[in-house]
Amino acid sequence: KQWYQRRVRVASIIHSANRYAVKLTEQVGLTREDLDSKDGGTGFYDGKEFVLTLNGGMADKMKLLGRYGFGLRGLLSEGTELINRLDRIYCLQSHKVGFTTVADLLNTTHHSFLPLASVTMGTHLTKKGVSKLIQDELVSAALHTNYNQGLSVNGFVGFVSLAGGMVGSLWRVKEGNYELPKRLLETSGAAVLAEKVVSVTKTLEGKFTVKTDASANDYDAVVIATPLHNSGIILDTPTPTKRPFQRTVATFVEGTLRDLVPGSSNPSDILTTASPSQPFFSSIGFKGRSESGERIYKVFTKEPMSDAQIEELFVSVRDVKVVDWYAYPHYNTSLPLPDFELDKGLYHLNAIEHAASAIEMSCIGGRNVANLVWTYLTGATGPNPEGICRDGKVEL
Repeated sequence: KQWYQRRVRVASIIHSANRYAVKLTEQVGLTREDLDSKDGGTGFYDGKEFVLTLNGGMADKMKLLGRYGFGLRGLLSEGTELINRLDRIYCLQSHKVGFTTVADLLNTTHHSFLPLASVTMGTHLTKKGVSKLIQDELVSAALHTNYNQGLSVNGFVGFVSLAGGMVGSLWRVKEGNYELPKRLLETSGAAVLAEKVVSVTKTLEGKFTVKTDASANDYDAVVIATPLHNSGIILDTPTPTKRPFQRTVATFVEGTLRDLVPGSSNPSDILTTASPSQPFFSSIGFKGRSESGERIYKVFTKEPMSDAQIEELFVSVRDVKVVDWYAYPHYNTSLPLPDFELDKGLYHLNAIEHAASAIEMSCIGGRNVANLVWTYLTGATGPNPEGICRDGKVEL
């Protein structure tokens, strides 16, 4: 179904401060499409009513001030600072600095990042004096729709989730975000083997044998660029700690949505707050119309919706498509952040996801691992990161 494929392909959003995503999109000839405020606005739903509806413009500021007072100032200030402080990683990586652990990458980029990633978002905000109302409504709504999780996520990913509503703007690739890695692969000139990796083992000569379901080849260095929790890849290094991932079900419905609050029309985007009456879904987004003119919605849940639940939300249904997957880590602070370097010459790009999962974070993780591989293969010694990139200048 064309309507379904288009909406899956443009599901993710990118922030204007994401320097790698911006540059790479331009580099491969793709088009940025700004995400403007939708007609119909955004509603914050507690399971019974819309506690807040935003439509863009000055009126929203008055609504936010009236409901939350000046309590948002500290939250906005800290979120803006985090985005600005993250800029240092681009400078460090341009000097070929690589970090063997996620913790070192965060701590060196800015000393506040690692402590932030070590506590829950709820704990951090409470210590900062952010009201429970703001946490339960604005912060929880962002976490529900971005990560299908709540205030128990670590503080770093919590602020990544809030970034789009704080400073800058949001955009996506007009041709579909999936086109970005596809075009990058095409332009890289890399040879692609359509084979499933079974194991990666180290030889006596210090190389790595990558065994697939069809062949076995030796390599000087290996980068694993997939989550390890369900890859089935056998490693002869100490097995990294198994980490849970968050199940996220995106149900695309072509049909007519019921009014969640009788007598009141639905906003285009419906975000859920943390409340005793919290509904079974995390968010509902209007995604346009199909070729037949039917409205298309994307519903996020933690489990597949039953027929009864679909009927509870929709007056009529023409078609339903489901994407059910473990989309990102289930964030908690009970486990230490993982390592990029599993062994000398063997690296895991996706370790970065456990700090925060986003397109730009994957780009940062990829550049970090590329720097580690370069250092390993050339024997070069990079600069001391403590002595560079303190002036705010950024080069890619």
